[in-house]
Amino acid sequence: MEPEVYFRPERRRMVVHLRTTLLSLAILSGAFLVALSVAVWLVVRQPAEDAGVPIPPEIAGMDLKSLRKEAALAERRVQKLQDRQSKLFPTGPSIIVDSADNLIYLFRGSQVIVKDKCSTGSGLELTDTSGNRTWTFDTPRGYFKVLSKVSNPVWYRPDWAFVEEGVPIPKDRASRAVPDVLGDYAMAFGDGYFIHGTLYTRMLGSSVTHGCIRVDDESLKKIFQTAQPGTPIWIY
Repeated sequence: MEPEVYFRPERRRMVVHLRTTLLSLAILSGAFLVALSVAVWLVVRQPAEDAGVPIPPEIAGMDLKSLRKEAALAERRVQKLQDRQSKLFPTGPSIIVDSADNLIYLFRGSQVIVKDKCSTGSGLELTDTSGNRTWTFDTPRGYFKVLSKVSNPVWYRPDWAFVEEGVPIPKDRASRAVPDVLGDYAMAFGDGYFIHGTLYTRMLGSSVTHGCIRVDDESLKKIFQTAQPGTPIWIY
């Protein structure tokens, strides 16, 4: 099963890495800004030795004027990083899946709307000795889009599901239909892969699927209601 990739995964990985780097820098700059603010307050309110609050060594020796100058510079750096970070996100909704840690995010612009555990592909292989076929149950990585949305989806079991159970593969489509196993909603993103619900909520956070992305009912509903056909999906 080959993923339906619209843009080169290498470029998308660079974008994700850049987002993460900018976010980390913003957090570090913000922490430094907080420390500076505390230091300014301590200098103004009371001597540092009586405050009982540790001050980072790099700012402990600064006078009030220098502290205020550094605080203003830090504020500008944080704002600049936040501006750069916000430009990396689409203006509308987007979905990011961290398949290593089994986390799914729904963004609106740069704002996180949903962050929750999910389940992604197990990486296991299955071989059909009679048909000389092999399937690898990985979740594809790269850039995708929501192609379609379905309420109350029915799963039509592919050939590998019957091979896995050691039973004959049916020839008619009706014999493949299994309702009520994909949850209330499903979103296709290409080549038979879906973001969908699950009966096995206790396994969320683990790599146990055949390639689809499983999400719990509450988070899935928010993602389904927000995402539309064309909503970008990054999986890494």
